[in-house]
Amino acid sequence: AENYFRRAAGESGYTESFIEHYIVPIIYPAGLTRTTQYWLAAIVVAVNVALYTWIIIRRRKARPTTE
Repeated sequence: AENYFRRAAGESGYTESFIEHYIVPIIYPAGLTRTTQYWLAAIVVAVNVALYTWIIIRRRKARPTTE
């Protein structure tokens, strides 16, 4: 739709898809090296492990004891 309206307004549209044009540059910015990708992935994994650990510990403490 965006390309249609751009062309209707006399502008040139882009040749790639919407995702390739707008989303891919956000996910994979220019200059992003393989090493940086690995560090970012490690940070994401560490944050997830920390959050799930915190949730599990919190739920175990909140569980009532049955005797």
